[in-house]
Amino acid sequence: MFEGIHVSLNYQILILLFLASFYLFIHNAEKEKYILLWGAAWGSDFIRYIFEYAIIYRDLPSVFSIQVLIYLLTFFSLLFFSLGFFNYFKVDAGYKKYLGMLFAFPVWYFMGKFLNVANFLAVFPTYFSLGLIQFISSTFILRKKYYYKEGLSGIIMALFMLIIGMREITFPFIKHFNLRNYFIDFDLLFTLKLILVLFLLMQFYEGAVWKLANFNKRQEELLNSLYQEKEKLNITLRSIGDGVIATDTKGRIEFINPTAGKLTGYEEGEALGKNIEEVFRIINEATGEKAEVPVEKVLKSGQVQGLANHTALLSKDGRIISIADSASPIKDAKGNVIGVVLVFSDVTEKREYEKLLKQYEFIVKTSEEGIGSFDLEGKIKTWNRGCEKIYGYKAEEIIGKHIYTVIPEFERDKINRVIERLLKGEEVAPYEGIRIRKDGRYINVLVSIAAIKDELGRYTGISFISHDITEEKKTMLLLKRYKLLFDSINDIIFFARFDDGKIVEANKAAERAYGYKIEELLNMYIFSLCNCKKEGLFSLLEKSGEEGVILNFEYAKKSGELFYGEANMITVDFEEEKLIMAVVRDVTERKLAEEQIRHIGTHDLLTGLYNRNFFEEKLMEFEERGIIPVGLILCDVDGLKLINDTIGHKAGDQLLKKASGILQECFKGEEVVARIGGDEFAIILPGSDRGSLEEAVASIREKVGKTIFQFEGEEYPFSISIGYSIKVNSLQKLEQVFKEADDSMYREKLFHKRSHYRKMLDSILRTYRVRRPEFTRFEEEIKKLSIEFARHIKLSPIRIKNLELLAEFRDIGMVGISEKVLKDNPLTDEELKEYKKHCEIGYRIALSSPDLAYIADMILMHHENWDGTGYPLGLKGEEIPYECRIVSIVEAYVRMINKGMSKEKALYELKKSAGGLFDPILVEKFLDFMRD
Repeated sequence: MFEGIHVSLNYQILILLFLASFYLFIHNAEKEKYILLWGAAWGSDFIRYIFEYAIIYRDLPSVFSIQVLIYLLTFFSLLFFSLGFFNYFKVDAGYKKYLGMLFAFPVWYFMGKFLNVANFLAVFPTYFSLGLIQFISSTFILRKKYYYKEGLSGIIMALFMLIIGMREITFPFIKHFNLRNYFIDFDLLFTLKLILVLFLLMQFYEGAVWKLANFNKRQEELLNSLYQEKEKLNITLRSIGDGVIATDTKGRIEFINPTAGKLTGYEEGEALGKNIEEVFRIINEATGEKAEVPVEKVLKSGQVQGLANHTALLSKDGRIISIADSASPIKDAKGNVIGVVLVFSDVTEKREYEKLLKQYEFIVKTSEEGIGSFDLEGKIKTWNRGCEKIYGYKAEEIIGKHIYTVIPEFERDKINRVIERLLKGEEVAPYEGIRIRKDGRYINVLVSIAAIKDELGRYTGISFISHDITEEKKTMLLLKRYKLLFDSINDIIFFARFDDGKIVEANKAAERAYGYKIEELLNMYIFSLCNCKKEGLFSLLEKSGEEGVILNFEYAKKSGELFYGEANMITVDFEEEKLIMAVVRDVTERKLAEEQIRHIGTHDLLTGLYNRNFFEEKLMEFEERGIIPVGLILCDVDGLKLINDTIGHKAGDQLLKKASGILQECFKGEEVVARIGGDEFAIILPGSDRGSLEEAVASIREKVGKTIFQFEGEEYPFSISIGYSIKVNSLQKLEQVFKEADDSMYREKLFHKRSHYRKMLDSILRTYRVRRPEFTRFEEEIKKLSIEFARHIKLSPIRIKNLELLAEFRDIGMVGISEKVLKDNPLTDEELKEYKKHCEIGYRIALSSPDLAYIADMILMHHENWDGTGYPLGLKGEEIPYECRIVSIVEAYVRMINKGMSKEKALYELKKSAGGLFDPILVEKFLDFMRD
């Protein structure tokens, strides 16, 4: 019996050893994890059966520890097989839970041992789980997911796994009658496992066949692909823009593409087989010396080599081409260098671009202009030396900060609008802005701004160029002020070329003065505007040097009208050109004023005749020249003073003009007619004999006799007193002749005086009576009553005569008072002042008249009051002439009676005013007189 068992155990051990070795071998070939795990599982079984063999045949005691070890080997067999299952079928779901369940089986086993249950019951969960794994594996395989299409080994293997699984699941329920049957049962199990392994081996074989077929197919595809790639590579290398040359290990050219041929100047057929240094001739671009071709270095080092900087290719036709080059080793499958490939490109334009870029970088770096940039978030990225100078910030201080650092708040909306326009693709012209320096000072800048794009055309930032125009702005403001001054000044300013006098600049005053537009003036010459000669002007300017000259010219306007100008001219050097600067002032008014002053110096303003100065100069001139004969006539206008004092100076001026008019009518030749005094005129008649002189005097008398002087509708007597004399030999002096004529005139004036003054007084009185008819009826009453009262109080005849004249002429000064004042009632303060002046006017009239001169003081004082309240002198009491006191009482009484007052009432009013307005003694005498 035990011999059979011995054979069975040996059989099972051999199978397990075979299975473990098989799986290790397969794992070695396939490198699959699940094969290793399954090999480990059957290796665990192999060790377990060794222990069981030792217990039966080698007297190994079946103690508890040995039983536990055998169980653990069984458990690890289950664990490894399960892990192999999950790996083989790539199952992840429930993986961790299942492993956790497996580790509960040892717990079950030890509990069973503790409870002393049968051994097959203690190992039941382990075998059940092992059978379940086999059953699930079979199910997976039958679903045709994990076997090759071409073989049946997978299906057979799945069936055997199903049988093994069913056997493992039902193992705890099989009744083992003896140890022999137990081992025979395991013999069957291991036979099934052996068959399973065989079919697994068959599956690997079928898989290998299938893989080999796929491999051959793939290899064919790869060869085709490799050929296509080779063709593509060949086409690419031939069409690529870079030059490509391939050499063997001896440096002989095996391949050269068209680009390389074009750059080197060699055709492909010409270059193949030649040494690389014959075709690929390179030099140092800076020195012109021959440079080393890097092929030899690559062959020695087996590594990529590049050309030195500034390398140039010397073409077959002598062209020098800047190139960039690299040489790489060509290796076989074993890594052996079998050749070298040179790849190079024409970088002439790139080098030029780099040079330009360096120049630009240098320009940007050293430029006085502020050049910088910032990103779309406003962070400053670049900042050159010009920016440092303009804004005061060093590059390291400002880069990374926001552009608002240098933009004041009131300018930020403006820059934001500009950036928005740039990002819309619009062009922005340079514009002026205000920026803030590090020191807080505001500056004016001219900004040019542009958007920065990347190679895909996306906006990445903003570049700017700032030019500090603060000083320029100040200069422009100053220029504007000068220009404003230049154009607003009233003086004419223009610049002209010194060479030919062509006007190159003129102000608005020149435009206004000459009547030409600025454009017209700029096409004219200064000589066409003034009556000056070119040679003379240039000579004066050259002699004057820096001081210049002041010249007076007559200038012609566009209209032909002339005006006087005073030109201050000087030569100036401006931008290497010699110019004439002229400041011309229109002195026409001054010229006319000077002429007027000269005229005034020799003429009388009122009459327009020559004045006394001119008259005396002429007398002296005729005296010095010894002209003979020379007649002299003197004229005096009668009554001028009386006219001035009574009617006014306006009337007196008209009287003088009337007289000068007569004289101008009489003398229109070489005679000198002059006003030599207030009312005196003189006429010099050179070359005139006595007969001619007398005829001239007669002509004056005739015209005066026919002339009527009128003023404001009233007629006044007009006469002129005339005297004359003549120089007939050189012994006579004109001074003596003048005195003779003056004496003659004075005698005639005395003759005229009384009759003319009486006529003048009559005219004045007539004028007064016409203007004041209401007083005419009083005067006779006042004169009559005054004479009667004077006789009553027994005044002398002389005083009575004075009183009569006073009563008649007391208000003669009223002729000098305006109509408005005489008619207004009541009078204003100003009108009252004017009204009171009639006393003074009457006084002056009386003094002018021989008949009234002795009562002039009475006429002046006839409105004085006894108490001193009268006018114009404020005299009082007996300081007032007696005749004036009488007339004032009589005049007051007559006026009251003429206003309708009764005699008694009038006398009462006089008595009441006695001692105030009137002499109280004379009032009492007048009251007695009126009672009688």
